[in-house]
Amino acid sequence: MLNEKIEACSEIADLEGLYFIWKNLIEGVSSVNSLTNLRLHNKGKINLNIDYALLLFEQLNIVYLQNNSVQLCDLGIKHLKFDLLSYRNWFSKTLLNFLIEENIISLDEIKYDSQIDKYILPRYNIKYKHACYRNLLLSLSILEKSNDGNFYLGDLFVNYIISENKVKRKISEAELLRKLEKQKLLGETGELFVVNYECKRLSIRKDLNKIKRISIMDVSAGYDIISFNDTSSESLDRFIEVKTFKGKPHFHWSSNEIQTAKIKSKNYHLYLIDANKMADPSYTPLIICDPVTYFAKNIDWISSPESFLFEKIDI
Repeated sequence: MLNEKIEACSEIADLEGLYFIWKNLIEGVSSVNSLTNLRLHNKGKINLNIDYALLLFEQLNIVYLQNNSVQLCDLGIKHLKFDLLSYRNWFSKTLLNFLIEENIISLDEIKYDSQIDKYILPRYNIKYKHACYRNLLLSLSILEKSNDGNFYLGDLFVNYIISENKVKRKISEAELLRKLEKQKLLGETGELFVVNYECKRLSIRKDLNKIKRISIMDVSAGYDIISFNDTSSESLDRFIEVKTFKGKPHFHWSSNEIQTAKIKSKNYHLYLIDANKMADPSYTPLIICDPVTYFAKNIDWISSPESFLFEKIDI
């Protein structure tokens, strides 16, 4: 449950302040007065509003507050001997779980920007009245400010969303059919295969960690994987759409993917993956560069419409 009192505080604490409370609680401090006195005599520089930080801890089910008393909700966490970095990771996940479940943060319309290799969260995905939580996320580097008022997702946030599979996909009936077929044809396995394939193809590069599946986070990007065209590429310049099939090569190609392929031109690649051959270490997928141009000139492929969009013309 949200405690509206917290919303009155613009800055609850920084990482060191939150860790200060945590460390003292697991060492046996059990009153607000004791924490306040320890804060006054603390020699380190920390940003901490004890009252609001404790309300936050209570909201996250870390502590139980009653008058001056502060008790840990789960005594088992006393055994979690975190250093500062480990505590940041643990607390950030706890905080994100709460904020997403309470709809304080919306994960809709997250976009990927290949030029800066960052995911962007629209500023309106966190309401103004929840500025205290936004500022806390910035303080913990879970979010980063962008120049246009939006937010970049920090590595902690990206890893959390991927591991927790928190992105909810809103899809049309046609997209649902496409998604079901991708599941049936091991689409996700195909994408993982391509990431591994790209890492092998570009093995001499030192930045292979930048090769990744965009489709996990940005479902409207028009491609699945971002990579490099070659070992001399200075930026992420290969946009890969993965199509996994069984039997005769075939795939569904959405209008959004086609439009993206037109824009990216020779930097857009279609990887056709035979699901029955992925386990073969020597298998090389069919790779089509600039597929819009390729299919326009190639007579070995045929396309057929499976659905049409009808719109009434206003008169």
